Amino acid sequence: MTSRRKPLYLTITDKYTGITMRGKGKIRQTIMEKYGIPKSTLINICIKSEVISNQCGILMGFTRKRSEIERAIYHWYLRCKERKVKMTGVDIQNEAREINHKLNGHPNFKASSTWLRNFKERYCITTKDIREYFEPAIPFIEGHNFKADFNRLLEEGGFTLKNVYNVAYTIVMWKAVSDETCILNHAKSTRNLKMCDGYVTALFCANATGCHKLPVLIIGNVPETHSLYKFKTEAFTTIYISNTSACMDSTIFKQWYKEHFLKSIEGRQRENGYEGKYLLLLDNTTLLHDINDINNIDPLVEVTSPPPNVSPHNQPMNCGVITCFKRKYRIELLKAIKPLSIYNTEVEVIDLHKELSIWDCCRIVHDAWSHVEDSILISSWHSLLYSMDTWYIEFVEKDDIDAYKTVEFLHKLPGCEQCQKINVLHWFYIDTEYDVIHKVCADEVVREFEKNTLGPVSIGEAGSTRAKLSRRS
Repeated sequence: MTSRRKPLYLTITDKYTGITMRGKGKIRQTIMEKYGIPKSTLINICIKSEVISNQCGILMGFTRKRSEIERAIYHWYLRCKERKVKMTGVDIQNEAREINHKLNGHPNFKASSTWLRNFKERYCITTKDIREYFEPAIPFIEGHNFKADFNRLLEEGGFTLKNVYNVAYTIVMWKAVSDETCILNHAKSTRNLKMCDGYVTALFCANATGCHKLPVLIIGNVPETHSLYKFKTEAFTTIYISNTSACMDSTIFKQWYKEHFLKSIEGRQRENGYEGKYLLLLDNTTLLHDINDINNIDPLVEVTSPPPNVSPHNQPMNCGVITCFKRKYRIELLKAIKPLSIYNTEVEVIDLHKELSIWDCCRIVHDAWSHVEDSILISSWHSLLYSMDTWYIEFVEKDDIDAYKTVEFLHKLPGCEQCQKINVLHWFYIDTEYDVIHKVCADEVVREFEKNTLGPVSIGEAGSTRAKLSRRS
């Protein structure tokens, strides 16, 4: 008969290992025999699992407390909400895990459904604030009413189509590459995915006849230092502005409106003589624009915007123009990293990608924008001006053509021979707006947290009261 092992003194690490084994489904008897402890001791350890996990985290170098991590997560949530970005509970869980990892939080933080429910209770987040799934598209009638109102405005204001403009902006993952490339494989193997994560905001503006495209405005987070101007920036017309978030704000938009849009209009007036009033259609992100304020700047230009409840796809720039630009951008990006020597090695391709700078981004943007055909710009207005959506048919056809062209180009690059059409199509649409802005807000929060400049959490009196209520109330 084997004698029972004497109870051992359990270190914090031993207790934490026991908790982890239990969490992975190990039966109690296995853990009890491993450490020679009775059932009551194991139950007591499990009850104190959160305290033990925090203590073990400190010993292992994971110094961030869960309360600190949650404060950062809540700041992320608030910033997304301020920018009117939709999010679901799953979005919060995914970003919570990412923020916990970046802030050196506890390695076993799972952001489970239970954690999410408690997080929402602690910070008074209701079902009105987040959804289990995204709401369906805006009813057709809202877009139809806006279309009628817009055409009435054109007729009553006497605007000619060459004097009607649309402006919109979007996030561009300017260093992103396709799956199955040696660049992305290298980034994954070295755990350096940041080398493919650079993002900028790009603003586009053109008129309804396609005869006047303004230079693209790029907003990046690389400071406007003299190093940017060591190159021949006069070789292209892209405008570059920087801020910490690489995102649009009301100050930058107003600066663009005064210094670039209005000056461009004045130039056309001097060249062609008086041509009547101009109409500028803004996006309907009302958070960034005070329509009355902008309308008071110059009486020659009338500025309007769709109501908030109208789908963004009622705007011309979102009807094939921006997606066409992004396809062209990625083709031009491949040209920028094409090896010039006779060796044509994978290392050469990877190194050329690493060397890309924000100056290269501006140059590639210029080239891609110049390749957006006038026909795309014209047809993008059809769904707003007429009763047809011809832009969609043309968009699908050109999407396919560009995809096959990109695959053919990739197969000529060393280390990219495995890329297929499905990889390229995913690459074309990699920077969907909501996901990227989630990332932008997370990067802001992490940066401020590490600099100790992230403000305290304030959820108001209702928050502190509600936190004391039971789950059933």
